[in-house]
Amino acid sequence: MDTTTTDMVFTLAIGATSWKRTNLGLTTTVSHAGYTWTVRLPKGHGKAYIDGREGYGGSEFAQAEASWAQTGLIVDAAMAATRVH
Repeated sequence: MDTTTTDMVFTLAIGATSWKRTNLGLTTTVSHAGYTWTVRLPKGHGKAYIDGREGYGGSEFAQAEASWAQTGLIVDAAMAATRVH
């Protein structure tokens, strides 16, 4: 995966307002370039990562790790989205 695509997917995850709690950690999906990308925040300690993508041809395992700076912003977005009001 090229860095332009991964950076865009992580940027979209920073703006995501819908996160689900799973046994793998907090998870969101974002759409980019004709695919639906899955972004996860692992339980415990670790960087956010892309876990795969889905498109017209089916699902594809694709993994890329966010930077710590991107992870911090993604954590903020996930916490804001899952906060009980």
